[in-house]
Amino acid sequence: MTTLAIRTKRVAAVSYLRVARPRTILPHLITATAAMFLAAGGMPPLATLSLTLAGGGLLAAAANTFNSYFDRDIDRLMMRTRHRPLPSGELAPERARFFGIGLGLAGIFILGFVGWLAALLAVIALACYILPYTLWLKRRSYWGTIIGSGAGALPPLIGWVAVAHRLEPAPFLLAATIIFWTMPHFWALAIFRRADYTRAGLKMLPEKGAIWWIVVCCLLTVIISLILVPLAGMGNFYLTAATVLGAGLLFLAVRTSERKPGTAQNLYRYSITYIALVFAAMIIDRLLF
Repeated sequence: MTTLAIRTKRVAAVSYLRVARPRTILPHLITATAAMFLAAGGMPPLATLSLTLAGGGLLAAAANTFNSYFDRDIDRLMMRTRHRPLPSGELAPERARFFGIGLGLAGIFILGFVGWLAALLAVIALACYILPYTLWLKRRSYWGTIIGSGAGALPPLIGWVAVAHRLEPAPFLLAATIIFWTMPHFWALAIFRRADYTRAGLKMLPEKGAIWWIVVCCLLTVIISLILVPLAGMGNFYLTAATVLGAGLLFLAVRTSERKPGTAQNLYRYSITYIALVFAAMIIDRLLF
């Protein structure tokens, strides 16, 4: 194989990897893992853990790929996304479409070994992300963010049923934490990227009171995360971590309400750290304490 052919294959592999957006998949894997640790009361079976993360990761990659495929026209209009593989012409749309189909089928197949309920929930999450969110509401209303948050909240349910093979109240609280976190996370992004979204014709923010909705949703996120302490039997390590991290989230949400330059961007960036560390604290609490 010539050097040019090797380089071409390497570029193609990177393009497929970029269209799957692995960085956005990591939070889903962390939330699913936390649910598995809570359901198992400690370390879940390694085979269950591995299969669930592999299948769930592939389905999340499929969702990202389909999102990139269907949004390639508006991605071309936005500074933040115009250099992605599809709008830049680096990857052909039909190749991305078949890549997404392959990822989705592989993910469902792997989750089938975990259990039919886990596979079904994963299919529902994928369908909700593609149909009501990507193809309908995202281009029409800020309700797209709210509906999309529901699809992103299903990994804890998938992780829980993978271990327990049934649904209980605790995983729904995990899902609620993600739902109320998702809204201020993306609304903060929409505020400091307002010009981009306006150029693409996307209505990401509520028409009235967007800033205060951010504060309210952040407050609800913190409250729900703390309700997990008595309901799921979390220990002092998680309580301390959730309280400190939640205080940081609320502080930045209130700062955003002051409408000062950079505050929305700070909230957006911190919110990513917040959700990852809160769920990581669940894992550590259940495993070590």
